[in-house]
Amino acid sequence: MLLPADKLELPGEAVTLGLSGGRDSVALLRLLLLRRVPVFACHVHHGIRGAAADEDASFCRLLCEKFGVSFEEYRVDVPQLAQDNGSSLETEARQQRRRILTEHARKMGIRVIALAHHADDQAETALFNLCRGAAGPRGMRIMQRGEDGITWWRPLLGCRRAEITAWLRELGQDWREDATNASPETATRNRMRLQILPELSVAMGRDVIPTIARSAGLQEEVAEALEEALSALPLTDPQGRLYLPFLEGRAEAFRRAVVHFYLRSLGVPEINERHVAEVCLLLDPAATTQHSCNLPGGFTARRAHKRLFLVQS
Repeated sequence: MLLPADKLELPGEAVTLGLSGGRDSVALLRLLLLRRVPVFACHVHHGIRGAAADEDASFCRLLCEKFGVSFEEYRVDVPQLAQDNGSSLETEARQQRRRILTEHARKMGIRVIALAHHADDQAETALFNLCRGAAGPRGMRIMQRGEDGITWWRPLLGCRRAEITAWLRELGQDWREDATNASPETATRNRMRLQILPELSVAMGRDVIPTIARSAGLQEEVAEALEEALSALPLTDPQGRLYLPFLEGRAEAFRRAVVHFYLRSLGVPEINERHVAEVCLLLDPAATTQHSCNLPGGFTARRAHKRLFLVQS
């Protein structure tokens, strides 16, 4: 096998699996079943692709019935939510998936959510973050524990897309293809995958995905160490507000790191360099007359009484 099941690191408990019906999540389902991991599949119907999305849901349901896997389908109107929240379809779909998977795990009493991201996804994410100015070329972690006690588990991060495809074909296992993934016009990440990364490989004379994925992993380790160090500092008051006197006289780089850490820890999505700069400006009353600024995800950062805090609409 190209994805040997005996090398999969297991969480030691049941998992909620985000099952889209695509190649990667289907491969992860089969791999977890081979290792006898208790799986509770969760499918999110985004309300975007009409009949094709209905067929995806049906495929997932039948696949789970075939293997005796618990299956639940959730429907959400992503286009309407994106319009209401002023976000892109891609961003809104990602946020809704995360919300629904978390709710499903809590309902089932599960503490681990399994996602099927692989090395190619890692490279795309790192390049995307670098271009957005989102704290460097950070990637995804194999195991990431959230503030809510839920662990996000990505056991396929060391696998390539081509390896996953070959493994499924060896099993004789089919999957669903999302036609929008083949169009560079539908999403920024599609352009990364279909155009930019192949062109980078041509320019460098070699496949750049393994290198970018490794670099992203190293960057994530550094970021994780920084977050651990920051979490040990007295940054907030008992109400969880950022305590601004602690930041007085500190280097600007330290202040930016603290702001990014604070926003990230409170769940602000899609943080980029501009958002961090706008919040940092609020820290110094002498530099601005503003007391608040808007952030992604419906969050607003506000400064009052030498504290910075977030509210969400």
